[in-house]
Amino acid sequence: MIQAVIFDLDDTLYDEMQFVKGGFEAVSSYISKNSGVNQNTVYQLLLDVLEKYGRGKIFDIALKKLGLYNEKLIPKLVEVYRKHRPNLILYPDVETVLYTLRKHGYKLGLITDGNLEVQRNKVKALKIGDFFDCIVFSDEYGVEKRKPNPLPYQKAIKRLEIEPKEACYVGDNPYKDFITAKKMGMVTVRILRGEYKNTNVSVLYDADHSINDLSEILKLIKINSKRKM
Repeated sequence: MIQAVIFDLDDTLYDEMQFVKGGFEAVSSYISKNSGVNQNTVYQLLLDVLEKYGRGKIFDIALKKLGLYNEKLIPKLVEVYRKHRPNLILYPDVETVLYTLRKHGYKLGLITDGNLEVQRNKVKALKIGDFFDCIVFSDEYGVEKRKPNPLPYQKAIKRLEIEPKEACYVGDNPYKDFITAKKMGMVTVRILRGEYKNTNVSVLYDADHSINDLSEILKLIKINSKRKM
């Protein structure tokens, strides 16, 4: 019987592009103040570089295109990006689902990868900390412990005081979210939104179930639980 639901954060509970755009605004403001280049020009360039090249050396590429490249400037831009105060909003379906699960006695967990300070700021900005019985920031244990490393899942299971078979894991990224959770015996659910919404993967990497709206999780849990929702 399902006793707990464990969630991913980015693109599962909120649209991560909110954070990215906020970070780009902070970085473009910094570059503009120190170079005289129009802030909006820099901001649009950062978005274009992200769309064309993906994540990686966005700031390096942008500075080169602006004719402002300085290797020593990159760490400062990364710092500005990470330390900006994000203005984040949950997906519309999230708060009601979290509230309903708690109301019916389910334990709630959160596992999130990424820079520790950044992820903590996201949780704080979203004001969701009180919903969860445990929050696992994988970078507390080292970058190499990010999903699909089993450690974050093991930490969550231990803190929730349940067995893996009593947990349902909900995430969006089929490349890292589900393979370990499935091997451990959790019920896995993929929410189809965000960067990986249309990504097709093998059965090994995909979740047991796929949903388009988080509210569907309530019906799925009912299938695996004797509780009445």
